[in-house]
Amino acid sequence: MLSEDTLEKLLEPFIRRQEKLNSYVISIIAKRILEVGKLTPSDVYRLERLFETGSDVRLINEEIARVTNIQISEVKALIKEVALNNYIDAKPYYDYRKKPFIPFEKNIILQRTVNAISKQTEGTFKNLSRSTAFMLRDPKNPQRFIPTNMSNTYQRVMDEAVQWTQQGVIDYNTAMERTLIDLGNSGLRYVNYDTHTGRTYTQRLDTAVRRNLLDGVRQINQAMQDEIGKQIEADAKELTAHINSAPDHEPMQGRVFSNEEFENLQNEMPSKSMKVKGQSSQSFEPIRRAIGEWNCHHFAIAVISEIVTPIYTEKQLNEFKKNNNKGYTTPNGKHLTMYQCTQMQRKYELAIRKARDIRNAADKAGNKDLINKMDARIKELSKQYKQFSNDCGLRVRMDKTQVFS
Repeated sequence: MLSEDTLEKLLEPFIRRQEKLNSYVISIIAKRILEVGKLTPSDVYRLERLFETGSDVRLINEEIARVTNIQISEVKALIKEVALNNYIDAKPYYDYRKKPFIPFEKNIILQRTVNAISKQTEGTFKNLSRSTAFMLRDPKNPQRFIPTNMSNTYQRVMDEAVQWTQQGVIDYNTAMERTLIDLGNSGLRYVNYDTHTGRTYTQRLDTAVRRNLLDGVRQINQAMQDEIGKQIEADAKELTAHINSAPDHEPMQGRVFSNEEFENLQNEMPSKSMKVKGQSSQSFEPIRRAIGEWNCHHFAIAVISEIVTPIYTEKQLNEFKKNNNKGYTTPNGKHLTMYQCTQMQRKYELAIRKARDIRNAADKAGNKDLINKMDARIKELSKQYKQFSNDCGLRVRMDKTQVFS
């Protein structure tokens, strides 16, 4: 089973590539804003003609397609590495059952599983690339933001830049500052229309890519374990465990359940773990969020109850829970579990990345006032982030506050 650190390293190239794409798109728009601002009102028509050709939008779409193709070509390698790790870990159970441990590349059923999950994940990547947009202010209601596709985003921003140049009423940089802030705060986003609710949901593209990859990893983990379980005639499942777990899954993480009890757990029914080496039997109330779903980091490992030695003892699992609940109390008296502290870390990291995106856009647009404002904001947020992380006893991850261009 891959450790969280190993998985993070495998995902890093994908995320960094998306951040570079985000910076590339914003920089193209920001550079055009700078060009418009340098023109006299009578010369604006020169750029208007250039905008009408759609050359910038074509460049942006070509870059999105290029990055998507690279990502897709690497997805199968990622899925295969995760699958192989699952298979190798299961060898002792094959040996116990006196089942042939066929080389991974020749295990036809497992290869089919890998190919199916790879194609599904690749398909989602293609969908992500086709549904990109920015969140821009609604012209009819400036307090509301709406998803705007790439072509319309570019045209709206350029129209606004031309309008302010022609009017020449107030300082151009001041007029365009809010637009640069909106572009940076939004970032390149994935837009999803939910046919069941009739609502449109958006999330930053780097976040969407990360979740898509993690979904693929979770799916291949579980699919492999389900198939391995059949091959080794597994009668139980061991849940994975990690520190700072979400509260709904923390009580049962790391424990071993019979196949029947695991089905109860997954179907919002009371469940009971098994008594195995290092762990006593425990009863659990129904949970709404099934293991491995809704952004859950856990999955179920196929095991044979007669010989299983759980990865974590009951003492270790109780220590996880104790440390999580101990958490951290903020200066204003609010108590946070360690899980909540990690969520707060992610908010700080995102806020800093957004400020860096705005700063980079301001730099490309030649807006020195906004550069200074963002430099100050990045400095203050970074200070708060480090202080909060140190006070909580969590590792500072400044690499997660960076953007790449």
